[in-house]
Amino acid sequence: MLRTLLILMTVLSFTYNVRAQGEATFWYFGENAGIKFEEDGTVTPLLNGQLSTIEGCTSISDEEGNLLLYTDGITVFNKDHQVIANGTDLYGDPSSSQSGLIVPKPGDPSIQYVFTVDASAGENPGNFGLNYTIVDLDGNAGRGRVQQKNIQLLELCSEKITAVLKDCSNRSVWVVAFAGENGDSNSYDTFFAYEVTPAGVNRTPIKSRFEEFSILDPRGYLKFSTDGTKVASANSLSGLYLYDFDVATGVVSNAQRIRIEGPNRLPYGVEFSQSRRFLYVHASNNESVSEPEGHESSLLQFDLRADDIAASMIEIDNRPIFRGALQLGFDGKIYRTISRNYLEGSPYLGVINEPERLGEDADYQHDAIFLEDRNGRQGLPPFIQSFFYKVGLFRNADGTTETLADVCLSEQLTLEVDPNPNATFIWRKDGTMLPNNTNTLEIASVGFADAGTYTLEIIPDDPKVCVINGEAEITVNEVPIPEPQELTQCDLGPDDPNDGLTTINLLQISENENFEYTFFKTRQDAIDGNPIPNPERYENTTPFSESLVYQVTNQVGCGGLSTLHLTVTSTIVENDPPLFFYGCDNDPLDTAVEGIFDLSTFVLEGYENSEVNFYANLEDASLEINPLETQYTSTEASIFARIENNNQCETVKQINLVVNPTPNFEFPDQFVRCTDGPELRITAPAGFDLYRWWKIEKETSTLYAQGASASFSDAGDYRLEVGIEYGVNQCYGGEDFTILPSNRATITAIEITDFSKNNTVSVSVEGDGDYLFSLDGINYQEEPFFEGVDPGFISVFVQDNNGCGVTEEEISVLGYPSFFTPNGDAVNDSWKIIGVSENIASNSFITIYDRFGKLIKQMTMTSGWNGLSEAGQQLPSDSYWFVAEFEQGRTHKGFFALKR
Repeated sequence: MLRTLLILMTVLSFTYNVRAQGEATFWYFGENAGIKFEEDGTVTPLLNGQLSTIEGCTSISDEEGNLLLYTDGITVFNKDHQVIANGTDLYGDPSSSQSGLIVPKPGDPSIQYVFTVDASAGENPGNFGLNYTIVDLDGNAGRGRVQQKNIQLLELCSEKITAVLKDCSNRSVWVVAFAGENGDSNSYDTFFAYEVTPAGVNRTPIKSRFEEFSILDPRGYLKFSTDGTKVASANSLSGLYLYDFDVATGVVSNAQRIRIEGPNRLPYGVEFSQSRRFLYVHASNNESVSEPEGHESSLLQFDLRADDIAASMIEIDNRPIFRGALQLGFDGKIYRTISRNYLEGSPYLGVINEPERLGEDADYQHDAIFLEDRNGRQGLPPFIQSFFYKVGLFRNADGTTETLADVCLSEQLTLEVDPNPNATFIWRKDGTMLPNNTNTLEIASVGFADAGTYTLEIIPDDPKVCVINGEAEITVNEVPIPEPQELTQCDLGPDDPNDGLTTINLLQISENENFEYTFFKTRQDAIDGNPIPNPERYENTTPFSESLVYQVTNQVGCGGLSTLHLTVTSTIVENDPPLFFYGCDNDPLDTAVEGIFDLSTFVLEGYENSEVNFYANLEDASLEINPLETQYTSTEASIFARIENNNQCETVKQINLVVNPTPNFEFPDQFVRCTDGPELRITAPAGFDLYRWWKIEKETSTLYAQGASASFSDAGDYRLEVGIEYGVNQCYGGEDFTILPSNRATITAIEITDFSKNNTVSVSVEGDGDYLFSLDGINYQEEPFFEGVDPGFISVFVQDNNGCGVTEEEISVLGYPSFFTPNGDAVNDSWKIIGVSENIASNSFITIYDRFGKLIKQMTMTSGWNGLSEAGQQLPSDSYWFVAEFEQGRTHKGFFALKR
């Protein structure tokens, strides 16, 4: 296969003189952010930028890559990052999508024109439309000076502007803006193309009106393709449009709306790939700019060669970020801004590394360029798009050119341009100059070492004629060399299994998924391009033996032919004696009766050295399609095992799948073991053949016991499995259960409040149980707190609710009667402290006073007071005071009444 890569000189008559291609070396944008494109292809963050802008900005360098100017459309900074003389108050705006664009004056690089567009959304007072400012780089002792400022071209204008080279001979440039028909309204339907020539800016524009497409939203970018033949316009709420442009006349034509499907349908940033094949769009949802959250953006790719461009849309990235710009670099990559919301940027740029490739192969990398401690915002600097123009050296059959070329190993490759007498041809591979000064570079037999990037620079002898730049990135692909193959097929056809005719899946020999396999009846069919139409279901026409031709090709169509010999063997599906596989019903509670069959056990039972695959029916087994997983879920059915050696069919066996019932039983999910008692004995339901008890710890299970019952000493999680034996098959059903610990309570403290009108008792316990509390052993409560307790000797009862027993402890609640009647009727004849034990009472004392404080009686608490004085006289009815002094040091004072 011979491939020729051509550059047609006629296509390049308007190419810009960019031998060094350095005009776009420095970019300044966002919050004092910047990057520089180095000669070795790397990108370096810059920390010396002085502008701060939400959106629009622009910069320019000379052809050798030396910084000249940059601006946010309001303030102009020179190469030393100083504001140039008279370089403030330009009529751009930080909220204008493309606030500024710098165009060198043709023939006089010391003069730079700064075109500005104001924000047209109406949020700022005043609107100055489209203006330009003249900058003299040599003024002010070489530090730059604005000669003339804010020369108005349009009263009102949308927020977009772009530029492209018109004529290479005099270096004139088209600057194009978008506004209303008369440049005085906020409804936009007309393109204004202003020519910048060696004489200056021609203020009479070429107007191209599109009355059928009236645009109301001024936001979004306007971009030329690098060759100037296409214009893309993003208009946010008003949508995305594509136009044709005539660089000779400045006329915009052939308006085409490209509808964006999906929630992120508002276009903002747009950019063409260098070859002009793909259009990239940064589109977002309609979340309000005032909201800090909820923003989402998509990075979209459109193929401009597609018949339906809108339908070719591929989303190559989706992020919860704000809208942003796209800008082509002279390295051929496309850079993307990343903002979290309208007011918050980020210290990164995204990069489309391979914009000439389709879909995911475009290789978008998010957060690819770190800006260090600077933040990018929504805008990137636009340039004259011709700066990035390169001719694709690979020429397709339809005449289009590519900068990417896939070739095959050992193929002849020719890179060629039309002859150009007296021109200098400079060829390079991966930046290294090649010893060739002709219009042709030929590689007779491509090797892997020939892969790389080839560039061609054609320097005409006439200095008025533009330098021509071309590029081709060559990828060398391995060429598959097929070998003759044998394919033996079992005759499994629905007709006679002994006639040697059957259906064969020829794609069985497809061993490399990266290659394409094509089959032919004869070699002449291969030459004529007449393949077998359905190789997955090929029916041989010659019984038992037949030869075909097959071709293997790689992704770029290189490959070779070889032979495929088919052998068909008579085959009777083996089912005598019947082969049974048993499974157990997955869920005994549902209506479906199906089980899981481990088909790998079939392989292990005699076919370890064979290739075995399983199929649901004979047709699939014959064609080797839809193989079953070795863990196969099925109802009762028959399946088929195809047994092969070296991809040659030996035999087919029928396997009968039988699903046995799985035992279903009821079992408690909880048991309680009294840890201070004997082991817990649990008995399983009767009526099953097998019993297994499992201990479950974290994610592992350990066999604990076997048999119908088991004893347990430890609490924890367990599982009971019961099984039924069906000959060689055993089916188990299981239930999980938990053993909870419990025991009698240990009373740790009892708090008593006595000698009061409302005596209380509070009990504290420890233990694993669930406890109830009582003061009489009959009436239990959940709360360990009792009120209104009568004085005296009382037992506290704590009962384990799980049946592990009762803990009892006696307490005394102290008190005394409020009166007594010593009249000899044996009722209330004496007064004493209630609830005092005898050993405490003998060492505790009570002192009694009359209501005037006179000592009446002092005694131990062993016996009560009978109402007599120390002299044995009856004391009168009255109120008396007492002081009780206990041996523990506790005292209590109170009073009572004596009644006669």
